[in-house]
This record gives sequence, structure tokens and C-alpha cells, in this order.
Amino acid sequence: MSARYYWEEGNGPGASRAVLTGDEAHHLIRVMRAKLGDEFLLFDGKGYEYRARAAEVKRAGVQLDILEVYEVCNDPEIELSAAVALPKGDRQKWLIEKLTELGVRRFVPLAAERADVSVDSGVLARLRRQVVEASKQCGRSRFMEILPPMPRREAAAACREASSLEPLFLLAHPLSDGAFGQVSFLDLLRDSFRGGVWQGKKHIFLAVGPVGGFSDQEVQQAVGDGWPILDLGKEVYRVETAAITAAALFLHLGE
Repeated sequence: MSARYYWEEGNGPGASRAVLTGDEAHHLIRVMRAKLGDEFLLFDGKGYEYRARAAEVKRAGVQLDILEVYEVCNDPEIELSAAVALPKGDRQKWLIEKLTELGVRRFVPLAAERADVSVDSGVLARLRRQVVEASKQCGRSRFMEILPPMPRREAAAACREASSLEPLFLLAHPLSDGAFGQVSFLDLLRDSFRGGVWQGKKHIFLAVGPVGGFSDQEVQQAVGDGWPILDLGKEVYRVETAAITAAALFLHLGE
């Protein structure tokens, strides 16, 4: 049962029968050659997985009997909310795929002065499909939430509202000249990592700007809001590289 199939209608412990249609059914029928009695693993992206047995296989779909229901939580101990100005083209898919695999809790397409990608309902739907596909592959039990596009302050407020934990707000800025009082990842470790344990806040809100970076005004505004400005090093990363690098660093603090 290595392959996992997304069951959108999954309703937790009370489930007794599942019906898969569309791409999930097509893969079961055409690729896996599902037969009556074959067992498969379903998941609903809300924290439940289901051991299921094929009860009816038709061209229109596959019906499965639910044999067991498992509540699964494989989220990292650190809760990371990422507000990132979307890059163009296929780099969007790569960004969402890797953030999903890493265990980022929620993602906001960040509206910024120099952002050059328009985010509409079609883009959001595509990003959510990419979360599903990445979750199927990596074994994630809960989907990374995709929020509507919004500017930094609104994104921070929305992510704070969605969590029970008070966030540490950070804005990643690529210049290492110290002009905005940047702190490095090592600075944060010195302040909050003691006795081999992360003593800082368990919810990190990270804002990453567009290809042209945040404007000076945007950075100054964040400084005025009391946000540390995170310096990831002398190199200037692409948007997706900066977001994935920072996410990987922070999410491993809880291990």
C-alpha cells in the first residue's frame, strides 16, 4: 500500500465507504489495475488516513470499504507560516512542492510593491492542486493551507488568527550591509537555542519579497513594526531559494 490516494470527502472516524472518481480513480483503474479485494491507503488532507478495500471497480469510479481509520499528525514541531511573493512560471510549482514537503503550515501569496505575478482564483486553485500532489508523494497527513493574496500586515494578522501560537515575525531581506539592522540565522540561534533546545517562539511567520526584493519603504515599515530583518547571507537568492532555505532552517529547530 505504498501509493496514497486523496479522498476529498473523508470525514474521519465515522467513515465506512469511500468513492473515488476523476484522476484518483483513473490512477487506481488504469495504472494500479485495481481489482475487487485490493487494499489501498486513502488520506483526506485533514489528518486522517484510511485503510480501504476495493468493493466495486467501474469506469466511472471506484468504491472502497473503509477497514480502518487512523488519525495521523506528522507536522513539524515548529509551525511556519510563509508569505512569499510568487515567482513566475514553473518556479511556482517547485516552491509549493518543496514547502509542502518540508511541512510549512500555511502559505500566503504576498502582495508587495515589486511583485509582478497576478494571483487570481485560478492561480490559487492550481497551487492547492500542487499541495495535494506533493502531499500524496511525501506522506503528509495535513495539507499546507493556501490563503488568498494579501500584503504583509494583513498576511501576518491572518496567520496569527489561524494559529493558537503567537508568532515570531521575520522579514527576509537579501542585503548584508546591515543598513536595516539585519540579524542572521546564527544570531537567532544564539538568542533562543539553549541546552540543545529551541527556546524561542514555536510559530514563525516569514515574509519573502519578490524578484526585485522589498522596497526600502517596505523594509523600514517592517522595522517600525518591530520585526527583525533576517539576513540569509551574502548571496542574493531567488525568491523560491530564499523561502525554501529559511523554511528548512527553522523547521528543523524543533527536532
